[in-house]
Amino acid sequence: MKPAISFLLLPSAIVLAGCMVGPDYHPDPVPAPAAWTDRLVSKAPASDVTGWWRHFRDPMLDHLIELAVSANTDVAQNVAKLRQARASVMQENAGLYPTLDGSASATRSKQSLADIGSAGSITSNTFKAGFDASFELDIFGGQRRSIESANASRAAAAEDLADTVRTVLGDAARYYVEARGYQARIAIAIDTLASRTDTWNLTRAKAQGGTGTGLDAVQAEAEMESAASSIPPLEYDFRESVNRLAVLTGTQPQDMLHLLRASKPIPRLAGSIEPDPPVVALARRPDIQAAERRVASATADIGVAQADRYPAVTLAGSLGLNSSGIRSLANISSNVWSFGPSVSLPIFDAGKRAAKVAEKIADRDEKIADWQAAVRSAVEETENALVALDRERAHNIALRRTVAAYADALKVSDVQYDAGLATFLNVLDSGRSLASQRDNLAASDVQLAIDAIALYKALGGGWQNVGTPSG
Repeated sequence: MKPAISFLLLPSAIVLAGCMVGPDYHPDPVPAPAAWTDRLVSKAPASDVTGWWRHFRDPMLDHLIELAVSANTDVAQNVAKLRQARASVMQENAGLYPTLDGSASATRSKQSLADIGSAGSITSNTFKAGFDASFELDIFGGQRRSIESANASRAAAAEDLADTVRTVLGDAARYYVEARGYQARIAIAIDTLASRTDTWNLTRAKAQGGTGTGLDAVQAEAEMESAASSIPPLEYDFRESVNRLAVLTGTQPQDMLHLLRASKPIPRLAGSIEPDPPVVALARRPDIQAAERRVASATADIGVAQADRYPAVTLAGSLGLNSSGIRSLANISSNVWSFGPSVSLPIFDAGKRAAKVAEKIADRDEKIADWQAAVRSAVEETENALVALDRERAHNIALRRTVAAYADALKVSDVQYDAGLATFLNVLDSGRSLASQRDNLAASDVQLAIDAIALYKALGGGWQNVGTPSG
């Protein structure tokens, strides 16, 4: 077998026979509770948490979600990080193969003959062409551990991207729901203002006609101005939600305002959410998966540091042609080659390599703690979301009954006032209470949708069923 071919095949055989130092990674089971403390039991089948926003049946929300995923800067940053991680894996994989470099040179030189007592000089040409190859044998598995670490980091970057998308989806839906909520509350405030304006005009006419009192007119005017004063803050809150949506979706504020200018109902969840068991829901969450992959990467890094404490063997060789004439460069006699191993043996480094191993072990332990903290935080988030949605549903039902009761009370007080059986203060109190409870109900409708969004996020809901952002 030719020397060059032997050189290229020998490293692979040695690597295959080599060992791998350092701990092998075996993932621990997710420390999940056996069941959720609060469970939203219903007869409806479990809702799919992927593409969860479609359960609100709002085309505008669907459109904004697509915009957020395709144009959000946080998503774009994580896509770039994932590409970097993939490139890092390619670089580490390249370390398992020899490096081969080609070179060629042509030199013309002049040498004086004065040193041998002769006059004149000699001019000569030198032509060279060849290949240089080198390979560091992965006898103790340091390079393979580096590949393990890079692959785990790449997987963590992919989960980070999914987690960023999960957050962006939730934020976009939340701000959209809030915007629709402010529109509904503005409409309620405008309706209340119109009703109180009519009341003021009526009481003023009665006062002028002698059938009413000036006090009634003044009180009606105060209620009217109070209703008018509630509108500007709601308009500001609406615009703030619109501006947040514009940032999330990469659009201009005026364009988002144009999209949402026409009022639409507050999104309501169609059906119920039946949460998966904790072990299933937590295993789906990308933030937990990313933390687990970082544990795997840190474990592999321990092996990299341990391999650095052992001897390193490098094979180097060259194969080429060397001649004084370009025509004779192709002759077999111009063939030159060299081959030989070199060994680097750590002898004394004042404990530097041992400290590096200790550092990597501590880093692995830190990543384990981060993973455990991510799981516990996810459990808390899900438990809070479950109880919040359950209690807000009860609150919302009670508010609907309250609004209906105050609407009836206002009708009765109007009739009694007209009949002289009640004071105008009774009418004002009933109207004020109805307006307040209508506003509270709209705010509860918003909170109900936001709590559902929070639960979908806590259960790991994301973008899987419609594809992930390209990276």
